[in-house]
Amino acid sequence: MHELQVPGFRYSRHDLPGYSDASHSLVRAMWWVTTQKNGASALGLQRVLGLKSYETAWTWLHKFRRAMIRPGRELLSGRVEVDECYIGSPEDKLRGRGNVDKTLVVIAAQEDGNGIGRIRFRQIPDASADTLNHFIQDSIVPGSTIHTDGWKGYSSVSSLGIRTRLLF
Repeated sequence: MHELQVPGFRYSRHDLPGYSDASHSLVRAMWWVTTQKNGASALGLQRVLGLKSYETAWTWLHKFRRAMIRPGRELLSGRVEVDECYIGSPEDKLRGRGNVDKTLVVIAAQEDGNGIGRIRFRQIPDASADTLNHFIQDSIVPGSTIHTDGWKGYSSVSSLGIRTRLLF
């Protein structure tokens, strides 16, 4: 059986109905996913590959996305702004950190002149010092300077070898 080996993928020509060469289909799908200006969708990938199942296209798209994350990528350096926020729809009578149905994420954006350079973000369970420090260690080079809003979770960042400055 003809098989194609790509990190995170193992498919044979029989996995893609309507195509006689799985490697051609896989290359075509990777090209399409990586050239979309506004991001790739499972529905679009389904059309490109001629797949009957949306679920199969969705699974493939997510495998492509995982494969495109470069392990060991460079850490952010220099001046980096770090902040956490909740993502989700508005909740009645709940403000600030009293949200129930929202997702908490932390974001680090490297300053690049007057603009934004590289970015790292992660969903986090809470905004505690331990959680934020773990994210900062995974994302930012020691010796860098982070700009924060002064949230108490950033109070021990200096122990990581990273300087802290308030945004205000």
